[in-house]
Amino acid sequence: MIALTEVGLLSHLLALIAYVGLFFAALTKQRRGINLLLAGAALVTALWAGTFAATMLIDPGLQPWISRLQTLKVGAWIGVLLYLLRPSWLGGEGEGRSAFWVGGILGFVLTLQFVIDVAGAGQSALVGEGDVVASLFLVIRIAASVTGLVLSHNLYIASRGGQLSGIRLLAIGLAGLFLYDLNFYTLAFLLPPASVDLFNIRGAVNALLVLLFLFATRDAWVRGARVSRNVAFQTVAFSGVGFYLIAMSLLAYALKLVGGNWGTLLQVSFMFATIMLAAVILVSDRFRAWLRVAIARNFYRYRYDYRNEWLRFIATVSAPGDAQGLPERVVQAVASVLEARGGWLLVPDDDRLNPGATWQMADRPPESLVMDSPLVDWLRQDRLLDLEMVRDRELPDAPELPAWLAADRRYWLVLPAFNRDALAGVLLIGRSLVPRRLGWEDEELLKTLGRQVGSYVAESRGQSALDEARRFEEFNRRFAFILHDIKNLVSQLSLLARNAERHADNPEFRADMVTTLKESVGKMNALLSWLSQRATGLPAADAPVPIASLLGLLVKSRAGVWPALTLQLDDKADRAMVSGDATRLEQMFAHLLQNAIDASPAGAPIRFDVAVAGTELVVALADRGHGMSARFIRQELFQPFTSTKAGGFGIGAYEAREIARAHGGRLDVASREGEGTSFTITLPLAGNGAGGGAGGGAGGDPALMVQGGQA
Repeated sequence: MIALTEVGLLSHLLALIAYVGLFFAALTKQRRGINLLLAGAALVTALWAGTFAATMLIDPGLQPWISRLQTLKVGAWIGVLLYLLRPSWLGGEGEGRSAFWVGGILGFVLTLQFVIDVAGAGQSALVGEGDVVASLFLVIRIAASVTGLVLSHNLYIASRGGQLSGIRLLAIGLAGLFLYDLNFYTLAFLLPPASVDLFNIRGAVNALLVLLFLFATRDAWVRGARVSRNVAFQTVAFSGVGFYLIAMSLLAYALKLVGGNWGTLLQVSFMFATIMLAAVILVSDRFRAWLRVAIARNFYRYRYDYRNEWLRFIATVSAPGDAQGLPERVVQAVASVLEARGGWLLVPDDDRLNPGATWQMADRPPESLVMDSPLVDWLRQDRLLDLEMVRDRELPDAPELPAWLAADRRYWLVLPAFNRDALAGVLLIGRSLVPRRLGWEDEELLKTLGRQVGSYVAESRGQSALDEARRFEEFNRRFAFILHDIKNLVSQLSLLARNAERHADNPEFRADMVTTLKESVGKMNALLSWLSQRATGLPAADAPVPIASLLGLLVKSRAGVWPALTLQLDDKADRAMVSGDATRLEQMFAHLLQNAIDASPAGAPIRFDVAVAGTELVVALADRGHGMSARFIRQELFQPFTSTKAGGFGIGAYEAREIARAHGGRLDVASREGEGTSFTITLPLAGNGAGGGAGGGAGGDPALMVQGGQA
């Protein structure tokens, strides 16, 4: 007889308790057909385990019944499988006959096995002392195990059409039961006698399978159970690491065997290197992104866990205390969903979409998108664009891309952001850590996120406009009080000028004082006239202005303050005329020049360059001051009432840009921190029909211009 050990006693007592519990659990469920069969199979298995315990504790003569009950146990579980597979065999008359023959043959084989076991050949086969009959017994055991495996496989395949259910778990559990028996009896047949350890531990192995069988007693348990994506990710990742370390350990052991005296050194060095490699792979963003995509593609019906994705999106956008602004957080939230390296948000500005905010891609900003371009027309149809598919010519109806976007391979997707069916912005998403093609699920999620982004962008712009309007209202309210004081001051200066003409004793002093006072009075009256335009609705001045002469006088007036200030004209610029208001144009250049002086160290060169380019006049003002960051230029330079200078109003650059726009032109800026800044003003030449006049253009508001003010 095969030896029974204390480990075997413990493992079979565990199996006895587990299958008694399964027996009662199956009897209490409502699905009577399958649950009655499960209860019967569980009862036979419990008797088999109990016989093992009784053999060791009560009567050693009961040991032959362990093998006999094993035969009954296998028959009971095969009966469960045949019952569950009956729908696939009873579809017609021929199938019914097939089921009859399958059941009959299996019944005959199991009965023959039981008879051989009762005759005592089973025990002889396990201890390796049997004859041909004992060998036949082992072959039948192996055949029964293979049959159980095949039936378990068929049951699993038949249940794959629906959702994960207890039937599939039952098939997996039974496959494990028959696979263990197949391994045990195959080794006993090929390498007799049978393994004592495998024989004794079989009870514990059978007990572990009860967890799977319990789910089969109530299908609703499994329908309610779902493995989250995070759990799946962690399980697969750590399982992979475990298998990796096992494989590397075996290789290290092989190195020790073949390495001779150097074996231990090679083993330790190799194990250390492989552990470090595993750690590097685990912390790799690219590997983690690849693993998430692989798990979503192969284990889940839907690629995204929408609840988690939405919660992560909201958490990123509404993160408190973040140094980033809302536009930057919006870009980060969308890019993170796709495991992308970064992105840009382009927002509407007149007839263009200009870069507004970025996340992890600030080194090289994209260029603007023209509103009437084919790409923007495509996006207005609520369609996103995969740039890789365009470059690979996989989209026959794809719009023509701007040259800079077609050449810049940092970008992967172009996503529109809508607010109430109006294009509120465009997202340029960088390449993903794991290159892949978008499916319908990706597109639906991204379109949903795009509309959410559009609402955030519109809300942010609306709030900024509201704050700006409130600041302007306060600014205008203050000017209402200042206007009254200026009127009184003008009256006093006029009286002083008249009295000085009659009573001053020193003729030279009198003449100088009179000249100075008259000039002050003239400026005050000009300011009053300008401030009155908003209330009276009078149009601003519109006449040809010689920009070369205007800049010449400005440079001459500042020569004493900044000797390194120069003016350079091309051969056409000295005769070029611009249609507009000379006072406001002078004011624009004065603001920019004062900013350049404030930003430059003493004695640093500052230069005006004036040139004619086609129908436009281009004026460039360059300095070598401390420069500005790209983020400051995008978000703060042209924001009114935002100043980096103590006591500054913060409207100089904003006012200069608005004057340029009011004259039909534009103001561009290029700057590098520590190297300097260049402002470029482009204005239409007078007489070409392109000028907007001093009162026209976008954003021109005379009431916001302050004579002689500084940023």
